[in-house]
Amino acid sequence: MPGRIPDPSVTAGSLPSLGPLAGISATTLTDKLKFGDFHEFGAMLSPLHFLDGLGRRPLVIKTERDEEDDRRKQRREKNKVAAARCRNKKKERTDYLQNESERLETLNSDLKAQIVELKLERQQLILLLNRHRPTCIVRTDSAKTPESEAE
Repeated sequence: MPGRIPDPSVTAGSLPSLGPLAGISATTLTDKLKFGDFHEFGAMLSPLHFLDGLGRRPLVIKTERDEEDDRRKQRREKNKVAAARCRNKKKERTDYLQNESERLETLNSDLKAQIVELKLERQQLILLLNRHRPTCIVRTDSAKTPESEAE
């Protein structure tokens, strides 16, 4: 009778004619239909199964496999973006460290050159002081010499 609610005691085993029509056992067919696994039964299902009541637009039937594939694609896309971001960050860090290294090497060579200049100037001042000492009227015991500073 139309509009009648089916008996809940009906199981796959109580539908003997369903298996031979589909070419598979009734329990397998009901399990596949229950879990929405339509990939293996594509030839058995009519295209009308996927149309809504008015036949205008196709119904979207998402199976667990499709959802898993979508999640996998999203995860791969996120991973791709994260990997690209990581590579860019690593490249920027490498460039920064390379520039910093070059800057520090330049600074080091400038400081070494300044040390050489200051040592040369110190030697010249010591020579000038030693030349001036014999003619100096200031008492020598109150004046500090580089030799007395070193002691």
